[in-house]
Amino acid sequence: MFTGPDPFTFRAVWGMPVRSRHAFDLLVARQLLWLPHAMPTVRQMLFSEDREPICPACGELVTTGNPAIICVGVLADLQLQEAMQNDPRVIATRAPDGLEAWCLVHGACHDGLSRARVDELNMRIELALRAATRAN
Repeated sequence: MFTGPDPFTFRAVWGMPVRSRHAFDLLVARQLLWLPHAMPTVRQMLFSEDREPICPACGELVTTGNPAIICVGVLADLQLQEAMQNDPRVIATRAPDGLEAWCLVHGACHDGLSRARVDELNMRIELALRAATRAN
């Protein structure tokens, strides 16, 4: 049995940097491409049964027209960690898989998040992602 160090480090970006409406739309499209690959526990945490985004900060739906922030968490290998240091948007260029979790957060909720609450949400997302990578 292999018991070496975990090859993945959890990285989260609460507010993907975008410079235009087009860039925001592209990131939302990337999020939708990921959705079929999402681990069920992650999908249930961040989306309704009708595939509507749920704000992880308040638990309410993020409806069209509400200001929202795109966030992502990922179990990143060394190469992705290094790439994300330069530009966190690099996550959007990789093939979607179950090692990531995309969400929309209400703008007002994002503005009111404390460091402790972000840490709590990160822990929940990371545990959901890691649970799916473990085998009995």
